[in-house]
Amino acid sequence: MAQPLFWPGKRYFYPIGNTSAVCLARDAPSDKDLSLLLLGCGDPRNILFTLFSEPKSATRKLDFTCIDFEPAVLARNILLLSLVIDNKPMDQIFNIFFHLYLEPNPLALLVSQCQVLVAASTTLTKWRASIYGSTLHMSSEHTLTQLHIHWKQYSGMHTLPHSKLQSILTSFKTTMAEYQAEYGTGFMVHTSRSAGPLMMFAGPTMSDCFHDYWKHGTTFVSSSRYSAATLLNPTFAYTQAGIGCNVHYGTDPRTAFHLAPVFANNNNASPSHADIMKAVRAQFQEWCAAFQVYHQKKQCIVRVFFADAIFGTRALKIYRDSGITKTRTPVCQWRTDSIIFDKDKDAPLSFDIIDTSNLDDHLGLLNVIVTSVPLLPFQGNGVLYLESLLVRNSSEDTPKDFAKKFYADLSVMCVLFGLCPVDFATGYSSRGNVHELIAYEVTHRGSALVQFHQVTTWKTIQTDPPIVDSRQLGTFLYDLYHTLFEEEDASTFWQKHRMNSSQAIAHSSLSYYCRESFVLLLRFIRDRLQISKEDWIAVLDRFTQIHMADNSMKMDTLRFQDFCALMHYHGVYTMDVYRLDDNPRVGPFRLWTRVPPLVRVFLKVPRDKLALLTKDGIATPTLEAGMRGQRMHNMFSCIHAAFGTISAIGSPTDPKVAFEEDQDGFHGSKPLVISFVMPAMLLTGHGPGYDDPERISITLACNSNPSNTWLYVKSLGPYLEVHSAQLLDKDSVLVIPEQPLPVGLNTTLQVPSLSGSIGSQSTTSATFNEENDLIEVFSTRITVEDDKAKSVLQSGGQISVKQISFGTLELNLEGISQPISFPFPVVGVKNRLRIARKSLWIEVIVPLRISFTQDGMTANPFPIPLSDLLPWSIHRINLDCLPTVDLRSKKLHGWLNPHVGAAFSKREVKARKKKEIDPLMFVKDSIHSIMVRAAGIQPKGASTQRIFALRDKATNNCDTVIFIDQLRFDLSSHTVICDGFVLPLSRARLNTIMQHFSKLVPSMVNVGLDQGEIISWKQLLPALVERCRTWNHLNSCQYIHQGNVPLTTDMEQIPLCTCGEGKDVQKMSNFPSWKPLAKYCTRIALSPFFGVSYVETIGKTDRSCCVCRAKAGFTCPTCKKDRYCGKICQKKDWQRHKEVHHDAFAKYSA
Repeated sequence: MAQPLFWPGKRYFYPIGNTSAVCLARDAPSDKDLSLLLLGCGDPRNILFTLFSEPKSATRKLDFTCIDFEPAVLARNILLLSLVIDNKPMDQIFNIFFHLYLEPNPLALLVSQCQVLVAASTTLTKWRASIYGSTLHMSSEHTLTQLHIHWKQYSGMHTLPHSKLQSILTSFKTTMAEYQAEYGTGFMVHTSRSAGPLMMFAGPTMSDCFHDYWKHGTTFVSSSRYSAATLLNPTFAYTQAGIGCNVHYGTDPRTAFHLAPVFANNNNASPSHADIMKAVRAQFQEWCAAFQVYHQKKQCIVRVFFADAIFGTRALKIYRDSGITKTRTPVCQWRTDSIIFDKDKDAPLSFDIIDTSNLDDHLGLLNVIVTSVPLLPFQGNGVLYLESLLVRNSSEDTPKDFAKKFYADLSVMCVLFGLCPVDFATGYSSRGNVHELIAYEVTHRGSALVQFHQVTTWKTIQTDPPIVDSRQLGTFLYDLYHTLFEEEDASTFWQKHRMNSSQAIAHSSLSYYCRESFVLLLRFIRDRLQISKEDWIAVLDRFTQIHMADNSMKMDTLRFQDFCALMHYHGVYTMDVYRLDDNPRVGPFRLWTRVPPLVRVFLKVPRDKLALLTKDGIATPTLEAGMRGQRMHNMFSCIHAAFGTISAIGSPTDPKVAFEEDQDGFHGSKPLVISFVMPAMLLTGHGPGYDDPERISITLACNSNPSNTWLYVKSLGPYLEVHSAQLLDKDSVLVIPEQPLPVGLNTTLQVPSLSGSIGSQSTTSATFNEENDLIEVFSTRITVEDDKAKSVLQSGGQISVKQISFGTLELNLEGISQPISFPFPVVGVKNRLRIARKSLWIEVIVPLRISFTQDGMTANPFPIPLSDLLPWSIHRINLDCLPTVDLRSKKLHGWLNPHVGAAFSKREVKARKKKEIDPLMFVKDSIHSIMVRAAGIQPKGASTQRIFALRDKATNNCDTVIFIDQLRFDLSSHTVICDGFVLPLSRARLNTIMQHFSKLVPSMVNVGLDQGEIISWKQLLPALVERCRTWNHLNSCQYIHQGNVPLTTDMEQIPLCTCGEGKDVQKMSNFPSWKPLAKYCTRIALSPFFGVSYVETIGKTDRSCCVCRAKAGFTCPTCKKDRYCGKICQKKDWQRHKEVHHDAFAKYSA
């Protein structure tokens, strides 16, 4: 398992999404069929909203594959979608999916629908032939079986014997009462997240809605309705955690929807609960109607797949690479069923888009990337969405912690992974998260339930992977290994967490990574870089050389054998000792025909030994297997666990095991069985320092982190062993041979040839700095092959280089040009050339772009690849499905100006005050000016303005006019968009339209453009067009024929192609003075560009006092944690501050 095994403690059920729905196709071309993978899919809100966000005229097919480790989630989703397919009453569908308690009619519908589903799901063949089978697919028979079980339970719950039903009902009443007692009157910040930029305005009302839900179990606002809803909804009662109420305490149906328009467009102090629910139910109905249309047109498939995200993606990769449908991969921890796919020839095995929900919070960011990225397509633009919500160690710098999750420099990891976070490359985001920053700033000091919602968009890099020096790469990888695991040593842990010891101790048991995580990361990097076998051995030889010489991690010695065995098991690297053909046939192997390098060990753990782990139902200790003797002690973290009975089968010379799973799992009576892979040689007793097999114990233990040590050392002893048994105790321990996994061949990425007008480009080399922690430069060589280019070069021709996109330079040899692509954004103006005129090659050396200050990068900051004309850095939207902003609302000024004004980073605010030249900052400023004037909130007392002339301050010239029709909410991106039209001007065009144009001049608002800004606007306009276009480009498109987007950045020249002129501009007819110009205009979607919180500081320049929020003058001199405006506030806060930051460290380090 790529993640350590945790004892699950209290397991929660997440039946409803805790963030508002998003469009999953927002970064994909509008005219291409899409395959989408949803890992940890949760409820189907994102599927429904994606379909709703498609243009009405869309003809493409969308194929969703939904993986979740909780079958109850999938059973509920299919139940919902089947009800929509059957066109059942929408209000009842809503209640069935979202309400804990139901009225009689919805319950009757639920039961009858589940009976239909039960009858249709007895076999895969029968399911395919059902009315649902064409749209709703099952990825495996095991998935269908689990859903069948749940539907049967749902249909029969209310007919259970009285005692069983009463037990379930009591569980819900008790749990709901506990939740109300703990959170009943509190301010629940997470519930208002769906209001986006109005989050802080929505807090009190949404908290009240949340408390009502947990009081009554419904979203009804009338007492007569919620009083009538007394029948428990069975779809909330059956989960892997058991029968009863395990619904997560933060669940609220309203969080899945978009509430910004409700709060913004309502002129009351706050919308009523009825207003909110009217909007929620209307959205639900619109989304479901869109799904129904797609089902009827057969343009949508929803596949469900019951599996853990890590195991599921691993099995999909095996299926894709080998065609094997019957894998050895288990469905998830605590189960032994293997994943066996249905043989559906149309099922996608590579995906255009992968959404990972907030698995980062549960699996670790590196694990999510390593398991998901291999399923992106070899060709084309793959998109990966990463998301996090939970904050583990809250501090003022938490918004920047994203980059720290990589345990190394982010730019290096991007190069090794072959993909890049878009906002990291550009320095801006078209998605707003200012409300998250404000909410975090307000809440992170006083709450234990701190959240910060962060979404990043990653795109694959379409170039050959670079060549990296083996010694440098091996050194970097060892440093990464060291950083990942150094806190296993107590001394290092305490040293690094002196200032946040209480938080660090609390979270120390939630380690995401084990040795198998790193082994799989190594394999991933090897495959992504396409490193040859010989070079990879050199890389790992260097890694091992440092590893053997490094004595700084004492606890690492306990896991060295685990690491070596797993490298061999996964085909990553084989130490010499594993190359032996046979091990001594002694001890447990004395009757074996052959003893391979690896064996799998099974240990039975009696139920009563687990009582200590289950007594409080809360703790989630990390578990490890071990082997211990008088001279040896080794720990193994890659363990699989399930409840059941195991028995020896096969023969003494070729042993095997049979396992009978306890279907009641944690609630059953059979023992826990763990298994793990380890080196056979450690069990032979042959070798220096080896123990005799008779003296070896096999153990299950808690990881010795500070949290586990504090909780369990008194009851479990110094080794924290839950259970141990002698190796030769055949009743408790079984050992069988284990073969390494098949080594897949490296896949050669299909990258377009970069041979050009001058010659062929060599593979790029990446060179690290002296410390091996940063890639300093890329270098690539162009072999001059064109005859004319040879002549020019040898005769001393001039060579120049300019940057044409983030990762592409253009080499020019006296009029002969060729693009040069690199695997990460570069700073083109800092290039160096090495020229061999006789040998006919030109080497280009260029540094990576790793900061977003004015580093001289001159590339288009809003690039559009010619291959698909899709904006690379700005998400797409369907303007016509977005609600409008009511410009008459009294609240408008209170939220809109702070929202668009917060687009600037702290660095940009300073640059703005100092009047520094920063074209992106200038564009942000101009967008702010347009938006606040279009909304009529600035200048004070002004009316709404709709026509804006972009006027260059230096020349007083204007060649671009923007018409704003409406302001709309970009719901899933939590921002606002100007729905408008652009009129680009040239002298010839101006002469043609002068008669009508002159009538508009008096009503135009001049937007002054600063130095260099007009170029940025010429680069931006095509992206604003492409992000919302509903029309197709013509075969005669100037972009294609000229090979440039934009066509030009020159003044008085038109940067846009003519394909979109006069299309989708019907709304201009509503304004008589605009109508004559409509045929020259193109529709655009203009929105703010926000700073990137994990790259730069966003928000206030000065830190605030943690007590009164006034300007802080100093921090605590001891721990440097909290800021204060003066001694009075510091004294007020001293008791809390002392307990959190001073006493905790003293207690735990004593």
